[in-house]
Amino acid sequence: MPENRRKKRMIFLLVLILVVGFVSTSLLSYFLARSSLRREITTGALPLTSDNVYSEVQRDLIQTVFISSLMAQDTFLRDWVIGGERDTDRITKYLRTIKDKYDTVTSFFVSESTRNYYYADGILKSVDPEEERDVWFFRVRTMEPDYEINVDPDMANRDTMTIFINHKVYDYEGRFIGASGVGLTVGSLAELMDYYSDKYNRNVYFIDDAGTVMLLSTRLPESARNIREMEGMSSVADSILASDGDTFAYDLNGKNAYLNTRYIPELQWYLLVEQTVEGSDYALNRALFINLILFAVITTVIILITIVTVNAYQKVALRQRSELEDKNEKIEEALTEVKQLSGLLPICASCKKIRDDRGYWQQIEFYIRDHSDADFSHGICPDCARKLYGDIIDHKEGGGDDG
Repeated sequence: MPENRRKKRMIFLLVLILVVGFVSTSLLSYFLARSSLRREITTGALPLTSDNVYSEVQRDLIQTVFISSLMAQDTFLRDWVIGGERDTDRITKYLRTIKDKYDTVTSFFVSESTRNYYYADGILKSVDPEEERDVWFFRVRTMEPDYEINVDPDMANRDTMTIFINHKVYDYEGRFIGASGVGLTVGSLAELMDYYSDKYNRNVYFIDDAGTVMLLSTRLPESARNIREMEGMSSVADSILASDGDTFAYDLNGKNAYLNTRYIPELQWYLLVEQTVEGSDYALNRALFINLILFAVITTVIILITIVTVNAYQKVALRQRSELEDKNEKIEEALTEVKQLSGLLPICASCKKIRDDRGYWQQIEFYIRDHSDADFSHGICPDCARKLYGDIIDHKEGGGDDG
């Protein structure tokens, strides 16, 4: 029984050490990997995606701003306006050339003197300060900068949402004579957003400074039109709109979500790039699960090997112990049959008696008999016989009496 208890205790301690060691190592590796993954997302991958999208937007915007600036400085356009805006075909041909050459969705010029809205197919309309859709022109007249970027429906393209670059045009003496520019379809930005959404598995949004969703990748539902109404993002909506750019974390349908934001002053919009870590967490959880299964298998094998080894050694030990006990019994039996006298024995020089441990003198044969397994039978040696019975012996040897 004690041996079985010791064996069970040893196996229990072995299992405990293996479980604590392996589970601690696996969980530590898991949490370190998850922490590293989240740090990589928030400080590396997510900002990089935002930078890429922003650079693509900037490239398209800068190109259109450059085109609008060229138009505003074009001597043909200014001379044609100063000359009384005669021959509409000439300005129409010019605007069509700009549109085709630079592959813009539209090109236009609105005259300050006539209020005509010219585009690639002729005169679209006359702008009116009372018309809500023409407010942009009268805003451009009085603004400080030479150009603005504005998002409006394009009447010339079935009210397609378009990013317009509206640029002031001055005569040679610096007087305002109209506004020219080109348009970049919002759809091109949507295609860009879809591209990055598919490539990096991230959600991309554009919102205005009120949180209204202006543009989002086509694979996202359009149910919520403001980030304050969107699950997860609503918890950080005020912080998003209060900063020019930052990284946020929140819970989205039970998943960890991370958001990188950037304010684009040219559009007066925010670019939002959102990523959930469901796929990454699934890979980490799967790896942890596989590690735990392998650990269970390895632990089981180790325990079985330990049990078999311990049982084998226990059998050998029991056999050796039994053999040793048998030998000990035989030795004890032999020792019980053997008694030895040892030490100094006080003996009388005359009568040859021995003094025992209590101080009594005993005949030597009695002492030896009491302190060993030897016993005595009495006889007489020849010398003593002559000494004691010499006459009788001599008589017998001489043949007895003559009479």
